[in-house]
Amino acid sequence: MSKFPYKPQTLFGKLMLSHLLIVALSLIILGFFLTYLIEDYFFSTREWELAGQAQDAAYIIGQDLLENDIDGVIKTAETLAYSLNAKIRVIDNSRSSLYTFDPDLAEDEEEREEGVGLEEREIAHIFEGNMLSKKVYGPVLQRLLVAAPITHEMVQFEDEMPPDQDENGQEEPTVIGAVTLSVPLRGVEETIAHISRLVLYSGAVGVAVAALFSFTLSKTLTRPLQKINLAALDMAAGNFNCKIDEDRDDELGGLIKTFNYSVEQVQKNLEEQKRLEILRRNLVANVSHELKAPLASVRGYSELMIDGYIKEYEKDKYLKTILDNSIHLSGLVDELLTLSHLESGQLSLEKEIISVEALARWSFESVAPRGEARGIKLNLDLEPSIPLLYGDRHRLHEVLVNLLENAILFTSSGGTVTLKVKARDAQLVMEVHDTGKGIPEVEIQYIFERFYKVDKSRRRSDKGSGLGLAITKQLVELHGGKIEVESQVGKGSIFRVILPLEDKKPNE
Repeated sequence: MSKFPYKPQTLFGKLMLSHLLIVALSLIILGFFLTYLIEDYFFSTREWELAGQAQDAAYIIGQDLLENDIDGVIKTAETLAYSLNAKIRVIDNSRSSLYTFDPDLAEDEEEREEGVGLEEREIAHIFEGNMLSKKVYGPVLQRLLVAAPITHEMVQFEDEMPPDQDENGQEEPTVIGAVTLSVPLRGVEETIAHISRLVLYSGAVGVAVAALFSFTLSKTLTRPLQKINLAALDMAAGNFNCKIDEDRDDELGGLIKTFNYSVEQVQKNLEEQKRLEILRRNLVANVSHELKAPLASVRGYSELMIDGYIKEYEKDKYLKTILDNSIHLSGLVDELLTLSHLESGQLSLEKEIISVEALARWSFESVAPRGEARGIKLNLDLEPSIPLLYGDRHRLHEVLVNLLENAILFTSSGGTVTLKVKARDAQLVMEVHDTGKGIPEVEIQYIFERFYKVDKSRRRSDKGSGLGLAITKQLVELHGGKIEVESQVGKGSIFRVILPLEDKKPNE
């Protein structure tokens, strides 16, 4: 067996690896995306919550700040810091830090942490009456900081003057300070980290499941491919009995069915080639055998005449023998050419509308003299009103003449040959009956083969070439018909030609 580059195991490994890579890559992308969404959600939620707390703290502290009650500001800020668990800073109207308190730090650490907060431009933004939120990166932790302005409008009393108005008459809030709240993001980060671990574990489980699934799927896919590979190698080694037994309804099943169909076609082609080779050999042998005797006769008698061994009064007899053999050889060559054209598809029919009655009478009258010379009674039985037939008049005449001459050839003197013509169910039926010796049942299946002769001992000059029935069968099938045979040894035979009837040309 020749080497073949394809290895199913390689495909199996590649399929499994590709599935795992696709799953792993998908899970990684999905994990990053989910982590980003979760992180963004938690930060946004915490920011929104702290912003509300900062606004509440600004309102509460603003009362003390407006009254310039520093002790009240400190106490309120500390209370809020403890209750909110957040670092709080109060900025006065001079934009300086009035008080800062972080419940998570000791007193000696507060000064160190005060430098972590807002920049000048951010403070200016707040004193324009805007909220501000950002992440603050301290020396130890990340913190989320939200600043809310304290406006005069927020904390004014009823007996106070309203704030200034802008050029459009709208009230402009006066910012008298600000409050910042900052909380460590440790809890949020821990939650995100925990979720990330869950995503990682889930991804690992997913990869394991995908590996198992890929293994099963790859085996399912590669098993039929392995069978196809082995079957193809068998075909390459000359073993064509290699159909694959695999019942599937998917694309691979379709591929297997196509492969099996191809194997069947190859087997049929090989069988046909063997059959044609046998026919070719038989043809060469039969042609050589058929040509050998008449050629030897022509050559022998010609040499005898040239050498002067034949007397003058005997020359006509030998010349007639030479002529008969020449006619036999010419007819054999013509029949071989006709059969060759039929089998190669080179013979075309010249179809026309013909009268079946005229065709039958023409064929019958063509063989009548030969039958009468052999002492055989000939009968013509025509059914009245037979429809017209669309076919090749001369080729159908050749069919009937071949069958009638064959019947006469194998019927003894005193016997009967009958041509019956009738129409049945849109079909023309032409039957040639004879009372001859009949055909053995085991030989009926071979009588339409080239050069086949039932009577192996018959004289060649008297019994034909053995090509007539083969040509007859081909001509009948070329007309879209079929030929049947019924025979009993010692009682005679019936050759039946069945053709489709048409009373006009197609598409006329």
